[in-house]
Amino acid sequence: MPFKKYIADKDTTITNAYKIDLINRATDANMGASDSLEIFSIFGQANTSSVEKSRILVQFPISDLVNDRNNSVLPASGSVKFYFRLFNVKHPFSLPKDYTASVAVVSQSWDEGYGLDMEAYSDNGWSTSGLKGAGSTWSYATSGTVWTSAGGSFLSSSGYTYDFSFKDGTEDIELDVTNIVEQWMSGTLNNYGFMVKMSGSFEEGDQFRSFYTKKFSARGSEFFYKRPVIEARWESIVKDDRTSFFASSSILDSADNKMNIYFYNKVNGKLKNIAGGIIPGVKFYTNSTLTNELSSSFLQVTNPLAGIYKAVVSLDTTASVVYDKWYNTTSSLAIFSSSFDVLQRQNYDYETNEDYIINITNLKNTYKQNEVAKFKIFAREKDWRPTIYTVANNIIENEIIPDLYYKIFRLSDSYTVVDYSTGSLAYTKTSYDSNGNFFELDMNNIEKGYVYGIKLARWDEASLRELPNVFKFKVE
Repeated sequence: MPFKKYIADKDTTITNAYKIDLINRATDANMGASDSLEIFSIFGQANTSSVEKSRILVQFPISDLVNDRNNSVLPASGSVKFYFRLFNVKHPFSLPKDYTASVAVVSQSWDEGYGLDMEAYSDNGWSTSGLKGAGSTWSYATSGTVWTSAGGSFLSSSGYTYDFSFKDGTEDIELDVTNIVEQWMSGTLNNYGFMVKMSGSFEEGDQFRSFYTKKFSARGSEFFYKRPVIEARWESIVKDDRTSFFASSSILDSADNKMNIYFYNKVNGKLKNIAGGIIPGVKFYTNSTLTNELSSSFLQVTNPLAGIYKAVVSLDTTASVVYDKWYNTTSSLAIFSSSFDVLQRQNYDYETNEDYIINITNLKNTYKQNEVAKFKIFAREKDWRPTIYTVANNIIENEIIPDLYYKIFRLSDSYTVVDYSTGSLAYTKTSYDSNGNFFELDMNNIEKGYVYGIKLARWDEASLRELPNVFKFKVE
């Protein structure tokens, strides 16, 4: 489950724009219940020197992220990235192009409010005018508390502000805000959310023109996938080579000779770390009595996920079977032992170009939105032809595809919910073990009431080759 979305729990737009009369400014207007958010800068509408501004405030439920980390849903700090995402809203008004927006950390508590009107600004928020209302405005953060700086208080120092450029004007915002979210989670920085506004000269009127208007979906939007989110992404990939282990080869470099062997510490059917935080050692032998130890040119043992221990090793051997023994490095007591077949690398006098027959063997018709589903993938080479000596040999083995990725899309309109990620953070790359490829999906990230399709693609040299199958399921 290498990604999870956290929808904003507060958002609003604040403005000092002129009202319809072009005399009074809407500094007491609140738009906390609107289904869209808006930034703009209007130059010289009321007079040649006037500038009207609109800014966005958005806050996220950081306590939910803390709870998920405490329950091992989110990885530890340093092993996960957090992205702030806002999604464009199409509208019939003018759309600014070629400008920069700023995303800054809000430094003061604020209220969302219940206002809806983004045109006449008729819904009142907190103010000193005596008008009844609720929620943040251009002047007030909370009831009776003004902003330290009118228009919202924010941290302007390096590391707390981000710039995002818009060329066509229709772009979404996607920013890596890992540093800020980690500070919010640790409690070293108060969580008052982000402010989004036109940056510098684009907002201040220094360019003597208007930038009107950029809209984003708010948390109240009817479009589930367009709501403001903090998206956590991480690599949660198991790459267990126990059923496809190759001995070291002199024609490969050290990186390509490294293979992965895993040990899964299960207690009452659940993966748990070894008591005391012990990282076990592992030794390899060429005989079942574990007396003929095999030296390795490289060996590193880590604990990448709860209850899972990974040995990265290179073995130069002609043995067809190798035995692994995991042990407590302090007491030398054995913890676990097993064995695996060893294959030898071979070259071909022709170019190989494998095609595969794919199936998700445990796919269900429907899933509940509150479940985490594990999809198990069966693969075999196309036109597989076994040489049958006995009936027992006519068994189709599950082929492992090391670089296999998944994509989720909505069938009704082909909207991509989760796209292939093949970059440095390959969070949609499938895992594999002795049973084949697999991946997990948290259905809380998926809008219920729709039918979805799963597509698979494998990395082939320098590009993705999408497989033809579509696997369908519904979320209820």
